Amino acid sequence: MRGVALVLVCLLLCAPAVSACETEAANALVGKFPSPTGISPDKDDSIRETTRLAAIGHETARYMLWRVLAGEQFTELEIAQEIDRAMEENGSNPEWKSFDTIVASGANGAIPHGDPDNNGAGPTIVQPGDVVVVDLGARVNDWVSDVTRSYIVGPTTNETIIEVYMAVYDAQNLTFPVIEAGTPAWVPDDLARTHIEEQGYGEYFIHSTGHGFGVCVHEPPLISGGTDDPLFGLSYNEQPLAVWDAITIEPGIYLDGWFGVRIEDDFLVNQEGHEFLTESLPRDLDWFMIEIDDYEPLEWHSEGSEDEEESGIAEVLPAPISGLQSMMLLTLVAVAYHRREEAL
Repeated sequence: MRGVALVLVCLLLCAPAVSACETEAANALVGKFPSPTGISPDKDDSIRETTRLAAIGHETARYMLWRVLAGEQFTELEIAQEIDRAMEENGSNPEWKSFDTIVASGANGAIPHGDPDNNGAGPTIVQPGDVVVVDLGARVNDWVSDVTRSYIVGPTTNETIIEVYMAVYDAQNLTFPVIEAGTPAWVPDDLARTHIEEQGYGEYFIHSTGHGFGVCVHEPPLISGGTDDPLFGLSYNEQPLAVWDAITIEPGIYLDGWFGVRIEDDFLVNQEGHEFLTESLPRDLDWFMIEIDDYEPLEWHSEGSEDEEESGIAEVLPAPISGLQSMMLLTLVAVAYHRREEAL
């Protein structure tokens, strides 16, 4: 374990300066965060688990947005808190988060990291018709995930919204065949960016196509055709992808003052090419559009538990009739019967 820690320190010292990432990893090494053995060695298995938890977070996000469509009122922050609760209840580290969950609705979604004054999720009330960017991650042991989906609260026929979503979706798909060891880190960016430019939205794709992640949510390599990235603060993309890399692919389009769309998935680069960690989490147009028939008003994750019977059934069944109410009903029935007899 000491060797693992020393290797990580060396990597940090040799890497270009990225202060947030260095601070995060250094804190883990000195035991500031709950990491009983220093940097844990089971990176790949831990990251697989973080992506499973991220999927739970997105299922929660989509259901909360459906509740908005059904007439309830939630702020971006309230939805983010519910997402965090769901991931933490299923095993994500509550004391050392991957990063602050982003719930960016409407015009806030046109800002890649959401509401800048409220860590990406603030007091804005999410409205039916909003396009909402949800960017979240879990942490297991010392390792993180970083997964984004975009949703619209209700179906739409707006051509621009559909066109933007499909441009991002198709651009992301174009990168998948080249995610393998030896591919220069700028190649996926070039494929995604060229497609988005061909669709007429090149100027609205304002960050890199992806990045590495591990202990920190942003690590080398930078998946970009440039040498730096103003969004992530990274400045390294010269090296090719390597078999130990965990990377994201996340093209996005941001129409200032209106909405944004980003789709982000996680991959492990390996000897065979790559492992698509978030493949089972939908990202197609049907998943993007939330419709009222997508969920039932009350959906329980398991059957027959006492908690569900207390919290769920009580909401849909009428309240028990009290003794006084019973007497009043009997009196009304007796009076009605007596009047009927008199009429006969």
